[in-house]
Amino acid sequence: MPQPDPDRLVFSDVVIDFAGRRLLRGGAEQALEPKAFAVLALLASSPGRVFGRDEILDAVWGHRHVTQSVLNRVMSLLRQALGEDAQQPRLLHTVYGIGYRFDVPATEGVAAPAVPAGRARPRWPRVATVAVLGLLVVGAVAWKMRGPAGPGSPRAALVAQAQPSLAVLPFVDLSQARDQGYLADGLAEEIRDQLAQSPALRVVGRTSSAAFRGRDDDLRAIGRALDVAYLLEGSVRRDGSQLRVTAQLVRAEDGSHLWSKTYARELRDIFAVQDGIARDVALALRVKLDVARFNREQGGTTRVDAYERFLRWRDIVMREQFDVDHDRERLRLAREMVALDPACVLCQDALASSLTAMAKELDGPQPDRLRAEAAQVRAHIARIAPGSWVARRDRSNALWREGRHADAIALAKQVADGGPPSKERTWDYAYMLYAVGHLEDTIALVERVRAVEPRALFLSRDLQYDYTAARRYQDAEAEYQRGRRLEGSQHEADYVAFVRQLAGKRGGDQRELRDLHRRLQAHEGLDTPFFRELGNVLDDRDAMLKLVRRAIRDEAYAGEAKYVQTGVADALGDADLAVAALRRELEAEPGFGEGTMAQYSHVAFWNAPYSGLRAHPGFKALLVQAGIVDYWRQTGRWGDGCAPLGAQDFQCR
Repeated sequence: MPQPDPDRLVFSDVVIDFAGRRLLRGGAEQALEPKAFAVLALLASSPGRVFGRDEILDAVWGHRHVTQSVLNRVMSLLRQALGEDAQQPRLLHTVYGIGYRFDVPATEGVAAPAVPAGRARPRWPRVATVAVLGLLVVGAVAWKMRGPAGPGSPRAALVAQAQPSLAVLPFVDLSQARDQGYLADGLAEEIRDQLAQSPALRVVGRTSSAAFRGRDDDLRAIGRALDVAYLLEGSVRRDGSQLRVTAQLVRAEDGSHLWSKTYARELRDIFAVQDGIARDVALALRVKLDVARFNREQGGTTRVDAYERFLRWRDIVMREQFDVDHDRERLRLAREMVALDPACVLCQDALASSLTAMAKELDGPQPDRLRAEAAQVRAHIARIAPGSWVARRDRSNALWREGRHADAIALAKQVADGGPPSKERTWDYAYMLYAVGHLEDTIALVERVRAVEPRALFLSRDLQYDYTAARRYQDAEAEYQRGRRLEGSQHEADYVAFVRQLAGKRGGDQRELRDLHRRLQAHEGLDTPFFRELGNVLDDRDAMLKLVRRAIRDEAYAGEAKYVQTGVADALGDADLAVAALRRELEAEPGFGEGTMAQYSHVAFWNAPYSGLRAHPGFKALLVQAGIVDYWRQTGRWGDGCAPLGAQDFQCR
């Protein structure tokens, strides 16, 4: 009986040409983008098997952090190309809650592969169809299980496109005594284990790689034998207390070197050194092979040297080291990473934000030049990557500044949902949610980011604000205590705790309250006449309120931190005074009366939960002026604790 063609799947009027990466229906080639055909090839290679949505995203896009709408769009394209009705599918079936399945119709004849001229094509009776279908399915499944065929085969190329493959070869012991074999083996194994954690990378097991220990085979031959696209080889040399490790990545097809690095270490704790080098190598390879979160589809780079600079740049940001020296360092790193990889959108984004930050540190004509350059970089991002999440986030912020709050939030949500929950993706959106009073939604989003960055103090601090605004005071206190163990400035966390204690919403006595005040006063922004004198009357409510009234009248006495007067008046239960302080605070912000105030300035509305301020008529008037009520009425999504009262009025609590 004729055997099925291993590079084609043919049935009814459909031909899936794996070799030519084509789909034909009724003899006509259907236009499909590469990712769409890769999804079709994955599903059609195992008819009847259900592939989870994440599994498809891993195999074709190389990671899970592509928005589900991308896969929805691809499935729609495939159904159109196959002539499918989504309501009554024959081939592409949605398995709700799981993913998709490709079925070959068992009731239709399956065409045999072409036979040489002069040989008759057998007529297959209908009863033989099932047997032939079985051969097709078995052949497809076998291909899927054994991986791609030999080098150069169409299927090998297709699978390589979907999932990079790599083998970690045994590291060579170059020590003079040749007694470091255990270290060489351990290092290779540790790197292999680290890389295996990337679902988008197929890593050959230890046994297969170990077969080439001590052999001097050509790397291209090893690549063919192990059926991988890349090889990692390395060496270990120990000289007394010094360890020197070299690792290099090789393209198996032609033996060319793609990346290499040498590590020189003091060998105090051999296992810690081994673990550190393994992690570094694994991270570098994930970036180089484009299987890291920070990859091209997320706006990143495959240049390891650019990525290393980005990590250093981001570390400064995550620690919130925003002094002039660190701002200069960030700008230098950003310029270097852009020079190394101009196509890296995240690097361009880092440059734009660094230019803006540096402009705030300088005087004279320099700030204008830096801000102009930042605007040029933003415009450049919009030109070279208009569909990138960075460009869409920038567009979302522009929509907000135009007063189009609903459009801005909708786009910002797409950006946040379309990738990993990083600070870069989510922070502008989190402030937009908070600005319109969606406090619990803000908390849920920030908690997602904290799960990824549990050691970031700014996340703990912002959650303390968020929990307090939502009147979840116990959660705020628990997060305050957790955050005390994190590295960085505790200034704002101490401030939230100080006001919460003034309001009687946390434990502690007068001594602890005074200690919090003392720590806060040492901060430059709160070293003001008002805050200094407040420390002398912390046990006298009337005296504190008197100081707040003076601060509202006298800006020099109050200092620049206007939010403190609002917070103190609110904590002490004087809603009238808190509204007056809040109005003074908001009217100083650009765009307040026009509904175009930056989302970050809106936090003032919700950081005062104690006095009943939100039910005050003056508070309601401020919400109307800021354009927040327009957003609520337009979307029907009112802020937490707020609701309409008829067609014209509303209430908050």
